[in-house]
Amino acid sequence: MQQDFEITCAIPRTGRTFENFLAKLKILGVNNHEIDQILAISKKSKAMSRISFEEASQFLFEALKEIPCFGLSVDRKRENRPYRVGFLAYQWIINDICVRIEGEEPHNGSSLIRLDEIDCAVVGLDELLTMTQYYLQNPSLVTKWGMYNYNIEKPTGIRIAGSAQLTRYNPVLKQDVQDMVGFFLISKSSSSIYKDFVAHLSKNGQRVFVKGRYVGIVAAAYPELKITSVENVEDAVLEAEAGCVGLEIVQTGNTLKRKGLILHGEPLFLSESLYVVDYHRYIKNPVLQKFVDNLKPVGYFEDERIKQFALWYCALEKNMGDSWLNKPSITDLFCHSEDIENGLRPYRLQTRHWKPDDHYKQEQALTLITEAKLRLNSYYNEYT
Repeated sequence: MQQDFEITCAIPRTGRTFENFLAKLKILGVNNHEIDQILAISKKSKAMSRISFEEASQFLFEALKEIPCFGLSVDRKRENRPYRVGFLAYQWIINDICVRIEGEEPHNGSSLIRLDEIDCAVVGLDELLTMTQYYLQNPSLVTKWGMYNYNIEKPTGIRIAGSAQLTRYNPVLKQDVQDMVGFFLISKSSSSIYKDFVAHLSKNGQRVFVKGRYVGIVAAAYPELKITSVENVEDAVLEAEAGCVGLEIVQTGNTLKRKGLILHGEPLFLSESLYVVDYHRYIKNPVLQKFVDNLKPVGYFEDERIKQFALWYCALEKNMGDSWLNKPSITDLFCHSEDIENGLRPYRLQTRHWKPDDHYKQEQALTLITEAKLRLNSYYNEYT
């Protein structure tokens, strides 16, 4: 009989973040056999999804006989919206803490914290921005997750504790690389190139294709653009008239390369898997504090993250080659000096509200950024 759980943590039901997080649980001492069972079933689930509820239920029944932690949900990312088996919930003892891990839609993690229904979640900055723009003084300034807590203006307990540092094998570099992504401008190779693409698109009224869930982010940052919501950004760009472009999440660039599309400049924002915590619960609950400490959230400027940023940039650069136009330097992509004014400064979990004060550590942040860029360049030169 399972004991009552003390902490609740939401993660995606399926997909890379789900798989990477469960793999990381092994490091925290979770039963390897159970994790392997869950991952094996999850990897089959996409192929076994069915439009028929009865047929999908057959695979669910077989999965539950192996380990009782799955359920059926609608896979809304696929056009025919089949029923798919996904992770529902399971309890583990992690360093003497009984933790209930619950599967959810990726964007729902922050919503459940907002509704005071869970303690923490694994959420990407892209998903966090789509659901919590209301709480930010200027969402367009939050181009990196290190600026999020600083820009919270309206009352909410949602806070980023740090990067989850979830990694996955990258075939380009032939080693594990963190799950970083950029929200990039993409176009057909025949398209004209404009450094100020926003001004050009606004003036000429050409369409910008955006996946539905990101329309709000783009509209907030660039209200003058002619935005068209689509299910598949890459295909929409390929089929559209000349001059139309897309804004899309890019991790490895494999899909763009396969379809002959090109990447432009810097992304609208950078994202990665993050530990997002209900701060109000955190300051009142020593057990939650211990659990978050066990997860070891990584700060924006920590050396471990700088290494992974260099690896991710190198992998994307190597994969895209000449198809990445107006490519920023690795140090410019990592951060700009003006980011300090917008809140990109160090904070620790001991810092009040996990956000830097306007008069706190600005000078130290300038020094830190300079040192971080030097280390970043060093790692970049080592990996190239």
